[in-house]
Amino acid sequence: MESDVQHFLTTLLQRDVNDPCLLGTVITAVDVSRDNQSAVIKVHGMKRDESPLVVQRLMRLAPHFEHELRRVMKRKRFPKLHFVWDTALDTGNDMVERLNKLHHS
Repeated sequence: MESDVQHFLTTLLQRDVNDPCLLGTVITAVDVSRDNQSAVIKVHGMKRDESPLVVQRLMRLAPHFEHELRRVMKRKRFPKLHFVWDTALDTGNDMVERLNKLHHS
């Protein structure tokens, strides 16, 4: 189910969202709770400094996404979506930058 949700949310972001703030935002992971009550959607994008705004805008769109997911996946109940910034990618990028600086110094 998680890979289906990730795939469909990616499609919705490209098809239904016209917000320039969300341009370049990608879904990096979907983690659905065991009881199927909630799903954490990890996102990342080019606008790292605007990550709180990106997450806020996605949370505003969550009811639309949930409605579309219920419709397409033919489920009456669907986990509540919670968007979070995927900091793992930022940590990895920071590490690469530090290593490059050490290498070039």
